[in-house]
Amino acid sequence: MTASRRLPTSLLVDLPNWVGDQMMTLPALNRLVQGNRDGMTTLHTRPNMVRFLKAVFSDVGVVSSPRKASPISSALRLRRDGRRFESAVTLRNSARAKIFIRLMAPWCAGSLGEGARVFLTAPCRVDRSQHQVHDADAILDTLGLEAPDPSWCPDLPLDLLGEGREALRAAGDGTSVVGLAPSSARGETKRWPVRCFARLADRLLAKGFQPVVVIGPGEDMIAEELCRSLGRDLPIVGKNADVAALAATVTCLPLLVGNDSGPMQLAARLGTPVVAIFGPSSPSRTAPLGPGHHVITPSSLSCRSACRILVEEVASVTLDVLESAGSNPRDRLLR
Repeated sequence: MTASRRLPTSLLVDLPNWVGDQMMTLPALNRLVQGNRDGMTTLHTRPNMVRFLKAVFSDVGVVSSPRKASPISSALRLRRDGRRFESAVTLRNSARAKIFIRLMAPWCAGSLGEGARVFLTAPCRVDRSQHQVHDADAILDTLGLEAPDPSWCPDLPLDLLGEGREALRAAGDGTSVVGLAPSSARGETKRWPVRCFARLADRLLAKGFQPVVVIGPGEDMIAEELCRSLGRDLPIVGKNADVAALAATVTCLPLLVGNDSGPMQLAARLGTPVVAIFGPSSPSRTAPLGPGHHVITPSSLSCRSACRILVEEVASVTLDVLESAGSNPRDRLLR
């Protein structure tokens, strides 16, 4: 039987490594932060996420460890800094995460599997037939909290939104800019070919829209490849940005077209409409949630790679969204 815990408490919440996964945990994280508002909550994340989490959850502590740091070294460093917790939760599924929180608190909860019955006080079942946003439902329940609101959308502070406005100001006015996110961190089959993004950019330009390439640090080459394939330069944003700066930028976009990736999940969580290109991963687990989003998947059952999706199909959906958007309140952010 799972050992339950009640709030408030001194609580450590260990977050996933990948940006997209973190975005899908935010509704559950909001439940934890709000449910423990009379206690002390500290979030454990990766360095590039710190400023974003501090902006969204201004009343909690945020600490970080490099992605490849060992769970023992991370725990020892935090304990040397005087960090002590009564309870800890991990929203990662790895054994390393479970070892880490076991070293940090006497009561600890996380998903079943990967050593959970050895390391955790409260191993919790995950129903993977549901969307990933619900993976922490059983953890919330054992803390006496309700399941998350899948449509919950955080607000960014005005000074951070100003960074997004500045990043996009040179690209065009708010009604004409369209974000293109051609990268994906987990495999080529999840990526719609760069040449297809270039052809989509060409269609958008012909219709009077200004494509902007949205990337993260270290993804310069894919942006350059897109521009070479198009035969002209496009504005590129995000190459030196942390997650907070990238969040501010995508929040100021009227629309983002992207792979099943961190930027797509970031934009969707912040309420920016997205056209999400999926293949071969299942949209039932990671599709963008909330109104205004469109998901495109390969029509062939024999090959689920994103490369099977036609430019004409993505262009048609994208232009329909743009032309039906009318006066989007998001447009005013750029002015």
